Amino acid sequence: MLSKNKHKLCKSIYKKPQETCNTMRAPIGLRIRNYRKIKGLSQASLAKSISISPSYLNLIEANKRDVGGKLLHLLAQELDVNLHDLTGESETRLINELREAFADPLLAAQNLSHEDAHLMVAQLPRMARALHTCYRGYLDASASASALANRLNADPLFSQLLHQMLSQITAIRSTAEILRDVPDMEQDLRTNFDNSVFEQSRSLTDVAHSLIAQFDKEVKQHHSSSPLREVNDLIIGENNYFPRLESAAAKLRMEYGLKTPPTEDRLQQLLSDLQQNTDMKDPVAPFQNEHPGQGDMPENSYDKQNELPPAQATRRFQLTRKIVALKCGTILREMTNDPRLTSTEAKEIAIRALNSYCAGAILFPYHEFLKDSQRSMYDVDFLAQLYGGSFEQIAHRLVTLRAPDAHGIPFGFLRTDPSGFLTKQFPLPGLLMPNAGHACPLWVIYRSAQSPNQVMRQIVSFTDGSRYLFIAKTSIKRVETFNNTSVFSTVMLACNLMQADQTTYANSLRLDRPEYDTPVGPACNLCVRQQCAHRNTPTAATQLN
Repeated sequence: MLSKNKHKLCKSIYKKPQETCNTMRAPIGLRIRNYRKIKGLSQASLAKSISISPSYLNLIEANKRDVGGKLLHLLAQELDVNLHDLTGESETRLINELREAFADPLLAAQNLSHEDAHLMVAQLPRMARALHTCYRGYLDASASASALANRLNADPLFSQLLHQMLSQITAIRSTAEILRDVPDMEQDLRTNFDNSVFEQSRSLTDVAHSLIAQFDKEVKQHHSSSPLREVNDLIIGENNYFPRLESAAAKLRMEYGLKTPPTEDRLQQLLSDLQQNTDMKDPVAPFQNEHPGQGDMPENSYDKQNELPPAQATRRFQLTRKIVALKCGTILREMTNDPRLTSTEAKEIAIRALNSYCAGAILFPYHEFLKDSQRSMYDVDFLAQLYGGSFEQIAHRLVTLRAPDAHGIPFGFLRTDPSGFLTKQFPLPGLLMPNAGHACPLWVIYRSAQSPNQVMRQIVSFTDGSRYLFIAKTSIKRVETFNNTSVFSTVMLACNLMQADQTTYANSLRLDRPEYDTPVGPACNLCVRQQCAHRNTPTAATQLN
């Protein structure tokens, strides 16, 4: 019922009447033609190398046929082009990053527009990437400077350390003046003064070390944007699909006969056996330095804290992560030896992310999970029941179904904490998501927090005419007790409305009626809807004016 008139739906996805299905496909067809000509290939020779007819390739280049999956992967290989460059996903992400930079007060006075970002990426791509790199460096430097300034101005510990240093410097100076002004001092008294200077100097050194340590700690805590972005670049650069981890997960399942879903007792027994195995060498420690809610919980910590144990899905996932740490430590370390990860902190974050990816691949085997996802029309709650996972775990796995020869619907992923602050994201090409802070207050991810444990859906329209289906659910990660409040987390999936009718969440929605959509933006500081009643922050340009 939802796809009786696909062409009508396609035209309704973009409000402008001149934007048809062909114009939505145009960039890929033009890129294929341009790269083919750069390689000096004829249509006939390229078509033969990928086992299609020249006439079909001509239709693709003329934007009259969609191309994706294995065929697109073969085209990228034959043209010797990165898949993201061919599809334009890397360009789209760079444009979105530049739009966010242009909205910063630092650049807002230049009145740079969305069109300027497009033009710069298209005509001066190296310059665009250089500007983006400089802007990231500026953000990191600003965060460090702000952290240090805040510490100096407001932190009582810094004030106390500085007063201690001043007091000890004053005492040393007074003692030194006495020693200078009284040359005929008795030797015993002079020795006492000398010892006093020595002790006060040593104490001053200790205070100075403490002060420096506080500076280093603060810089490290606030220098998180760069490592996190480096890890995001790694994941996005691989399209959130890691064949090596998928193969490792499949091999581990086969080696130990793990069923779907593996029981908690079986996982606990396997972990115990691996920990007792003397042949296990050089495992990684993916849980080191993790804060609560980031992944693993220390064993029996809930007993000490008078808390209830975590949910079964969480326990199973934690056990699987520990198994991956023991069995796949070498693979994880080799994969983080990547030039995109330039710091130790970025490598540690990447190891944890890749460890969780592999754990998800073990609990939710790729091809079986993809088949069940398609059969259930991507019903997240159904899949959670079928595989014994949580809503967030299933949503994470759906985003990784990106194998070139067997892929699911492309989903974007977003997670917020109870304050609405973005804690995790995986972008969807074409959908502008803020990198940090808060998203548009009209997004269903914020309304979902008012109704925990209920799936909420929403069709949204952006100012460029693009339309998306948003699906959100707020889940309780820790049950409330008398001494501890509940811990909530909200997860949202997003897909282009062109694929919405393949999901169960499109049932009864008016996909062909854009006038019923919720008009939204990416975030208030990036949104051009000046008259929006829900705006809580003016645009950067408005603030500057």
